Amino acid sequence: MHFLRLVFGGFNPKRMPWALLVAAVTLSLVGALFITSAESSSYGWRHVRFLAVGVPVFLFAAAFDYRHLASLSTVLYVAGMILLGLLPFAGVARHSAVRWFKMGPHQLQPSEAMKYVVVIALATYFCYRARLDRLRDLAVPLALVLAPMALVMQQPDLGTSLLFLPAFFTIAFFAGVPLRNLLMVVAGALVLAAIAWFTPGVMKDYQKERVRAFLGLETISSESSTAARAASYNAEQATVAISGGGLLGQGWGRGRSNLLRRVPESHTDFIFPIIAEEWGLARTGALIAVYLLIALVLGQIAWQARDKFGALVAGGVLTVFAFQSLLHIAISLRLAPITGLTLPLVSYGGSSLVSTLGGLGLAASVGARRPRSRADAGEQG
Repeated sequence: MHFLRLVFGGFNPKRMPWALLVAAVTLSLVGALFITSAESSSYGWRHVRFLAVGVPVFLFAAAFDYRHLASLSTVLYVAGMILLGLLPFAGVARHSAVRWFKMGPHQLQPSEAMKYVVVIALATYFCYRARLDRLRDLAVPLALVLAPMALVMQQPDLGTSLLFLPAFFTIAFFAGVPLRNLLMVVAGALVLAAIAWFTPGVMKDYQKERVRAFLGLETISSESSTAARAASYNAEQATVAISGGGLLGQGWGRGRSNLLRRVPESHTDFIFPIIAEEWGLARTGALIAVYLLIALVLGQIAWQARDKFGALVAGGVLTVFAFQSLLHIAISLRLAPITGLTLPLVSYGGSSLVSTLGGLGLAASVGARRPRSRADAGEQG
């Protein structure tokens, strides 16, 4: 009993942000509905089964005392890095990418969980570091971010790798790092991006072609690579599907682009256009409102956290979740280059769904232990 009180101590079901779980389950069920429409009923039911695993993960993470995560951060980070490092040797390839381990009938994508492990590692560093005003104080947290980011990029998975950077800047800023230091890091990042662009082997040719085409610096023609032409086609068909939805949509399972299979990867990287085509602007707007609700709840948890560590963890989870959601929608609307990124909770993928629910559960753990008011938080801090 003493061990249970130690691990789950301070959990208050009355302060538990149940709206977070209800909203997440709602989005996941909507995802199952449109995965069925875009792919098949078997995939839709698999998504529901992943949800049945993810909900207990959420509840366990919420009941677990988040304050113990600081002492576990090193173990979690090293374990995550080992898994990412083993992928080239023990992973399975799919669509020319090696991102998964074979786990019986299912596959495990370690980069999904690593997003939230990095959040914990960054929150631990910034919370317990004595000084943050010097530029050299950012060397360690930058290494914590760039190391997994480099491994994920080599899978290749540019979309997931980009999620580490917003988490770093958000956590660093709210931890009290001077803005001038963060701007210097941004300048350094731009230099590194230029080096990566011109260094052979760092960025794939098709990734460069996607960026050039998005910026209008290159026209996709018959001479372009197959990957570049496919990316241009995907982007065009995604916008066609979205515009075809109108206000009320064409009806579930009756979207023209969906029926003709004109939107590739429609159950994962491009599920938003299918939803917009079949549900229309009105109901798709309601879906986006649920995402905004989750963001607001996460923001409230971070604001009312009882300590700095909890605030940074909740803020990091909010950043990863919000940035991934916005980038997926932006890609579908041709407002960002195609990077291959799922819509959290909605797109098909067991690792993505369970990891996202686990991350939201960590934020819920902070929320379930928050004071009654911001004034109380100040007293306890």
